Amino acid sequence: MSDPVYDSNPLRSGNGPIGIVVAMDAELRHLLERCTVTSQPDGSRHLYHLKIGDVRVVALRSGMGMINAAAATEWLILRHQPRAILNFGCAGAHKREIAPGDVIIGAAYVNHGAVHILPNGDEHYAGFAYEVGGEAMSPKELPADAALLDFAHQVAATWSPEPWPPKLDWPAALPYRHPRVHTGPVASADIWTQAHARLDLLHARHGTLCEDMEAAAIAQVCAPHSMPFLAIKDISNNEFHGVTDIPGGFPEFPTAEVGKRAAALIERMLRA
Repeated sequence: MSDPVYDSNPLRSGNGPIGIVVAMDAELRHLLERCTVTSQPDGSRHLYHLKIGDVRVVALRSGMGMINAAAATEWLILRHQPRAILNFGCAGAHKREIAPGDVIIGAAYVNHGAVHILPNGDEHYAGFAYEVGGEAMSPKELPADAALLDFAHQVAATWSPEPWPPKLDWPAALPYRHPRVHTGPVASADIWTQAHARLDLLHARHGTLCEDMEAAAIAQVCAPHSMPFLAIKDISNNEFHGVTDIPGGFPEFPTAEVGKRAAALIERMLRA
């Protein structure tokens, strides 16, 4: 079978490396295993210089959370001047039918914690606030870079994610199936949502398919730099079907699987 033929790869145009920001070592390792590591971390920054095919990559483990992700992204842009930034990792589903192992290509990014609590208890979603060239911007969501999003769709169309281990906390309410690729908004905040009513509210308010704690923060830092950005997530948990034991320290969290499928799609895009 011949290799797939794609349109021009936007990850190969321009100067500088491709920057990748990932929250956890457990996620980043799936990319490191798939490429040539040319330089290991030295000092306080968990930065790796990589070669994926003939593309230079600087991959930074930021740590979890919005502030860590934003700080790492700003440092990466100023220090290494990448031509685009990618993010990948695990996420929790916002819809009942989205299953473990499913891949979410982020079409837009929402800071779902940016709300004002009104006197009657209602919430007013504030969205983002930043400046470009002295002009104030206040979008409700930040879109993915159009060229990167289109290319991710092209590559995903010729790819099948690795199956989720069927005995690894597969939801009893869902018939077992192979992972699917979805496209839609990704929600981010320093919040892990488990209440079903809240998950339904977030999906109704934003159309979001999943949530993490980094993508929207990275998108907000990229925006004033006019830095092309795309996040790809894979589903580690669906709280509609099984409650993660947060107070107990995540004893059954599928650590070996988190970020694996998203990393595979990122690698495929870089090699295309």
